[in-house]
Amino acid sequence: MGYLRHGIADDHDVFEIEMPTNELASNRMNEVRMALYPTFINTSQKLRNPNKKTKLVAWRDFYGDGDFCKEKGFIPYQTYYKAQRSLEKPISEVRTPVGVDVKYHPMESKEERIKYTELENQFYQGVVYRSVNMLEWMMGGPELHTISAFEGDELVGSVMCWQTGAVERLFVIPRWRNKELGKFLITKGFEYHLKNGRMNVETLVNELDEEGKLLLESMGYSFPVKLELFALGIN
Repeated sequence: MGYLRHGIADDHDVFEIEMPTNELASNRMNEVRMALYPTFINTSQKLRNPNKKTKLVAWRDFYGDGDFCKEKGFIPYQTYYKAQRSLEKPISEVRTPVGVDVKYHPMESKEERIKYTELENQFYQGVVYRSVNMLEWMMGGPELHTISAFEGDELVGSVMCWQTGAVERLFVIPRWRNKELGKFLITKGFEYHLKNGRMNVETLVNELDEEGKLLLESMGYSFPVKLELFALGIN
């Protein structure tokens, strides 16, 4: 199976590829990838913005395909850390910031999902991306729990939780930063996972996101796993 995901960036198009293979292909992996790869290239060429540069990106060895991507000319592009935390460690109390209402955000209407996606994409560009269609696809899965902060009717911050133990997609609008809203949202994510019997949480953070790493570190995360993202220009 192969996946192609279209990302968002100011100056270029990004297409993330994944080629997961199972035990049935254990001795034919490169053959499978050779069959899938031309379709990725052709589809990217059809979907790309002709006025932008285009990058095809893949996680290095996420599915054991590092050598394949290297042979195709992929080079280092970005580095991420998988931040992890055990919920057996004490969780510091964070007070609810005054002036916001923090609650479960089911996004039941199309209008809510559009507003959420438009705001979220202001803070996540490049390989980490979201469209309304992808959000709706994710909401149809076994579990997606979104916790959001509202100032009146305005969405000012949010975080998502998954059954895998993920606490991710955190964002806070600029005027609500440095008021511990981000910490409070993360804490609510911890509480959600504890309620559902999970004792470990994780998230991805870009190596260059010093502010994000400091926030996660202050919330008890460590960064034991390094993930390399490789890219190939296909203009």
